Amino acid sequence: MSELFFVQDSRSNVGSRAMFWRNGGGYTTNLDEADQFTWERALKLYECRQTDLPMPAGYTRDRSETGVDCQYLTRSEADVYRDSDGRFYVAYARDWDGNDLIWIGGSGPTANLERAIHPGGKDALTYRSQGFELWPCGYIAARSRPVVRSSLLDHKQALRAIGRRLPKIKVQRTRAFSNLTNCEGCGRFISERQRFDDCPNCGARNAP
Repeated sequence: MSELFFVQDSRSNVGSRAMFWRNGGGYTTNLDEADQFTWERALKLYECRQTDLPMPAGYTRDRSETGVDCQYLTRSEADVYRDSDGRFYVAYARDWDGNDLIWIGGSGPTANLERAIHPGGKDALTYRSQGFELWPCGYIAARSRPVVRSSLLDHKQALRAIGRRLPKIKVQRTRAFSNLTNCEGCGRFISERQRFDDCPNCGARNAP
């Protein structure tokens, strides 16, 4: 099977998360929702807008991590959720990476769920008393998705590794001359206002 590509919208990110063309239109940080293109289709998008960069799907997924978008969480659902092992992920209150929750990790704050601690019982309640938010592990795992930090993506490096390169696109540069005309004396451009005065270059009259 030929190599497939995500298409990154390199103009902006959501926090540290890169955005990609979504199935059905628009953009998403969720790799599971992002469309995958053949090289030919990805190249057509790039030719239309050079900020849409083809990224090899394998290269991108190899650099992914697991994020949890707070927009898809509700406290009422979480409160009735019951984990079989009674464990919780511990999130910082009112702190996000874009829309993703920031967790207490083994070596400090992290937006990567894979690095988050998940205590249970009294240990978890201790964090709640310190102002952290507790989210049941199963509830959070079901709402997690693969994302990738834009800082980890280098399209030139990624394409070079598979023997691809983006073509150079010639940008047509145009100048707006709609309000200009040529002086009848010297041929230089003059503005509409200058037509009713003597040419500032040669002194010729250009008034109609």
